[in-house]
Amino acid sequence: MVINSTLIFCLIPELKRIFLGTKIAGIHASPDQKELLFHLRGRDRVADLYFSAHSEDCRIEVRDEDEEGGREYFQKTNLFRSVVGGHVQHMSQVDFDRVIKISCEKKTQFGAGESLDLIFELTGRYSNVILVKGSQRIVDCLRKIDTTRSSFRHILPGGTYLPLPSSGKRNPQSIRKEKFVELIRASRAAARERLVSGFMGVDRLLADKIVIQADLDSESRASDLTKDEIERLWEAFSKTLGNISGHDLSIQLILDADGYPEAISCLDLPFVPDHQKIAFDSLNSAIRAFFSLKLEREKREKEIRSLTRIVQRGLKRLRHRAGKIEDDRAQAQRSEEYKRFGELLMLNKANIKKGQSSVRLTDVFDPESPEIEVPLDLKRTATRNAQVYFKKYKKARDALSIIEKRRSETEDQVAQLEQIREQLDLPDENADLEAIRRSLTQLGFLREPKPRVTRRKRKETLGRIFLAKSGAEILVGRNNKENDYLTFKFARPDDMWFHAQDVPGSHVLLRKKQKKTELSQPEIREAAQVAAHFSKARGEKKVAVVYTKAKYVRKPKKGKPGLALVEREKNIVVEPGLPGG
Repeated sequence: MVINSTLIFCLIPELKRIFLGTKIAGIHASPDQKELLFHLRGRDRVADLYFSAHSEDCRIEVRDEDEEGGREYFQKTNLFRSVVGGHVQHMSQVDFDRVIKISCEKKTQFGAGESLDLIFELTGRYSNVILVKGSQRIVDCLRKIDTTRSSFRHILPGGTYLPLPSSGKRNPQSIRKEKFVELIRASRAAARERLVSGFMGVDRLLADKIVIQADLDSESRASDLTKDEIERLWEAFSKTLGNISGHDLSIQLILDADGYPEAISCLDLPFVPDHQKIAFDSLNSAIRAFFSLKLEREKREKEIRSLTRIVQRGLKRLRHRAGKIEDDRAQAQRSEEYKRFGELLMLNKANIKKGQSSVRLTDVFDPESPEIEVPLDLKRTATRNAQVYFKKYKKARDALSIIEKRRSETEDQVAQLEQIREQLDLPDENADLEAIRRSLTQLGFLREPKPRVTRRKRKETLGRIFLAKSGAEILVGRNNKENDYLTFKFARPDDMWFHAQDVPGSHVLLRKKQKKTELSQPEIREAAQVAAHFSKARGEKKVAVVYTKAKYVRKPKKGKPGLALVEREKNIVVEPGLPGG
């Protein structure tokens, strides 16, 4: 597993700088419920805390809120809803283990503060997020663990949270020299293996760094080390862990010989070639880069396997087709034989009686004049049998050119697929998958991808908006759909509604600047003038306008857009015009 205890220790300060004091504004989950996105908002910063419980990709990282390809994949979830609205007070690593605790404070409806802890366990296939309240009572969890899944540790809402069982490894930051020496002397494994198996957060690369720094053979058996060698190993161990404790770090992404991500190191590794190291300013950036490259590689490998299967199925299908073509070709090549049968029957028709199943005739077209047997249809005369053979001859002759063309095309397709298979067998980075996809599509073994049609949700608009002299909003529908939306969906009950009397026109809404104030007569007059202006009577000097509160306007049953029934209306006569006109 990539994310170990040491990396979590180094990541905590970065998480604190970003998230301390922020508010948990919302939580989203992936469709498979194995990924979570905690949306946190502060006064001057907004970011997402991402968690993956996938066994091979288990991690925690910081993401930008507006990151491309992010949140649309996730869906709102009711998981951990109790912590939404809570403020992050503290973040810590639990006992130098692969566990992060985020302590939050949330005000209850009575104003009192409530303490909640989000516990992130980054333990590979058993990764989990657990919400704990008060005296370790579990409120919610990502992965429920009952008696059928574990006999000693149950994670269920309402139960008591129990820490992770001990791995048997020691905390490298709290080990004393005497205990360190004792652990080394007691092991018959190689020194670096003992460092990995004996201490939390010490991976192979970190162990190699310590052993090389101590000037020891990497394969030296721990129990065979001399007193001086153990002393050097302890000094290298202490110095390395001291750099980590003091956050004197050099964050690096380590690549393998093929250029793929292999590990993340918080310290420089001099024994790793420079071209296999990429430096980062933050551990979060290195984690993100590692998994981005890893997932990209896995996606590419998956695509190569898929394309290989398509090629193999294609070759199998083409070889089956080639066999059938050869059978058809062999049949079509008998065209000359059919012609000869017909001609011989016509030459000897006087001597052939109807009802014979076959006849033996001298082949006059062969210099040696052998006798050949010609099959006959019992129900047909010699002439009719000859005509049947002539028909078969023409059909076979015409088919032969088509068969030869099909044979050539099939052989060409087989050659192309064999070439593609060779490309797919090349080292991963050398295969041009896009070109291979195009070739398979052209050959008909891969479907042309359908263009993605994105359905945009229709966004209702408010039409034209004007301001009265007082600052009150006057809203005008521009068509029947906008009129309907304005009147029956957008309007508040106490908004004032206007329409020119007895003539077609726009629905007009007058919205108060402040809810508690009453609309004044000048405001009503201005809105009525706007309603008159956006009506068929706009050319008149005086226009009658009806108005009432929006709650007294209703839509008739099965009425077309724009139709409205008005109650408790009042009338006002105004000159059409616009505010400020």
